[in-house]
Amino acid sequence: MLSVKAYTLANGLRVVWYPDPTHSVYLTLSTRGGPRFEQFEEFGISHFFEHLCVRNPDLLRKMELLGDGLANAETDLEDISYYFSFPNRNLLKGVELLGQVWISSVSAMEFEKERAVVEIEYVELATDPRSVLDDLFMGEAWRGHPLGSSDTILWQQNLPNQTLEQFRSFRSRIQCGKNTVLSVLGDDVPMPRLLEILERTMGQLPEGSAFKIDHQPLPNRNGFTVVKQDCPFELVHCLLGFPLPRLKAAERLALDAFSTWFGDPDLFSAVLFDRVRNDLGLVYGISSKTEYFYDSAALAVRWSCAREDVELILNVVMDEIQKIARDGMSRDEFQRAKEILFLRREIALEQPATISEFLAEEYLRFGRVDNPADWVRQARRTRRPDLVHLVRNYLTPQRAVLALYGPVENITPRILI
Repeated sequence: MLSVKAYTLANGLRVVWYPDPTHSVYLTLSTRGGPRFEQFEEFGISHFFEHLCVRNPDLLRKMELLGDGLANAETDLEDISYYFSFPNRNLLKGVELLGQVWISSVSAMEFEKERAVVEIEYVELATDPRSVLDDLFMGEAWRGHPLGSSDTILWQQNLPNQTLEQFRSFRSRIQCGKNTVLSVLGDDVPMPRLLEILERTMGQLPEGSAFKIDHQPLPNRNGFTVVKQDCPFELVHCLLGFPLPRLKAAERLALDAFSTWFGDPDLFSAVLFDRVRNDLGLVYGISSKTEYFYDSAALAVRWSCAREDVELILNVVMDEIQKIARDGMSRDEFQRAKEILFLRREIALEQPATISEFLAEEYLRFGRVDNPADWVRQARRTRRPDLVHLVRNYLTPQRAVLALYGPVENITPRILI
């Protein structure tokens, strides 16, 4: 059986390797960062950092002659990640360039040019339904919590105030050995030579320290809340979200099983797709997704619909949840939910970029990671009482937040069940 192997550079940078046989090698470079770790005057600096730390067109061009090179980068609420891939034969040359990109300097001219680029991105995000709904939901459900500052508008407002000196100060805190993880997924990787290259490049960064995590409780919620932003769209874009406390491993399994069965976006047999699209014909698509943070979690259901159907769909979704809270889940349906989760995880093992990302994220968060093959077997451990308990205690109308974006000025949807 393949096993995960972990290494640590002299400066504390951690490397995790999974020798999965693939045609290319996939790498994810992750650091703790994002709005969770920003001070008030720094709002948006993590996203700016994400752009600036790979702003070296000469090195990127050389990487792309070796493979995909830098495939993408993103700033999440609690980490910043970069995704690379190279054919096996070009891996070492690619990692050499990766290391050079990561530590290359940023000039005042480059800083100002990228400020203009980020401003354009913020203008686009300000009307992107997914981004707007995420900001509305997080801002309301995590109000007063560090994650509540995940707001594109705040970042956009603060962008003109950010300085090169501020960026360099933030970079000196985030870009250090102990705050960084590199995952490597691929077969026949010459790890001694790869580690030697990393020591010569990223290993020259200071050891530093990992960003400190202050676990904070979720804000108290005393009832169903609607938060909305009006705009002249034809449809209303909706997110029904449930902020959850930090979950134990068994509860995470139960939530993943429920969400997959309830609204996996790739399953035509998902409960919500069958009920809201097939039976009622009110949406093109409806889906649910889980997300996990250092001290909390979330379940979010998304759909777009006509203005007059928002309340009806809201109540259909809540009714399906409350059926389980009231009556439990039958043994047959639970077995189906568990089997679907097992199969979805089995399919995920065929997506090397996804595995590489997850390895880096888990190792960054916990300092350890399970063998990816175990992710599939873990699905078999899901227990029906855990699923029912989770639904009854956490997916309640009193905890729910409904975020709306579209022609919503004069509507106030209610939970009627």
